[in-house]
Amino acid sequence: MLAESHALILARMGRDRAWGFLQAIVTGSTNVIRAEEADERRARAIIEQYQDKAFSYCDTVSFAVMERLDIPEAIAFDEHFRQYGQLTVR
Repeated sequence: MLAESHALILARMGRDRAWGFLQAIVTGSTNVIRAEEADERRARAIIEQYQDKAFSYCDTVSFAVMERLDIPEAIAFDEHFRQYGQLTVR
């Protein structure tokens, strides 16, 4: 999600803002949760299972991490989290 957020900020606000975002993550009190190898395997399984959906790998890794950590809600800008159906989207 950091990479996807950085890319969005870069595209919409420019390099300086995107760099500031990364610096704030490193120096702030934000808790960064990293994907594990098992999350990546689960992400690929989700993509294979939902052949009628155009889920991105980034989204499915997020789904897998959320499942592992029992996180039921997400703030999302696309419908994929709602389409996955196991998460509440705000």
